[in-house]
Amino acid sequence: MSDDQSRPSILLIIPPPGWALLFILAAWGASRVFALPAVIQSTLGGWIIFAAGFAVSASGRLAFARAGTEVLPVSKKNSALVASGPFGVTRNPMYLGILIALLGLAVVLGTVAGFVAALAFFVFVNFISIPYEEEKMERQFGEEFRAYKKRVRRWI
Repeated sequence: MSDDQSRPSILLIIPPPGWALLFILAAWGASRVFALPAVIQSTLGGWIIFAAGFAVSASGRLAFARAGTEVLPVSKKNSALVASGPFGVTRNPMYLGILIALLGLAVVLGTVAGFVAALAFFVFVNFISIPYEEEKMERQFGEEFRAYKKRVRRWI
């Protein structure tokens, strides 16, 4: 693969949690500016969903810390292929957790805009961030990563 193909997209300069924040802030702003009506709203339920998502994401981050590997998606390489703990259930527990947390915030917000924010995050990580990361991991870990991809689903 040429150097040009291994360079991250300019969109990856902002890490995925930053995009999640931008998407939910845009949803909150749109909900206020356009006085969007609530479609489904539960403050307590939303915060419970948010906490569950945060816990899932944090478990992935902790697994990376234990393995001593890089967290930033645009790192040149990763020191280890983490395939245990939450990574034995989903290849992307940090992104899955952020998505669940965004859905929780969407429920707190209550408007369609919140759910659009969660969908926008999903589209971003599924079609931009994850493919970049998986290409990098395949180049670095080869058959070990390909076998992992066969064993563990991208999401759930």
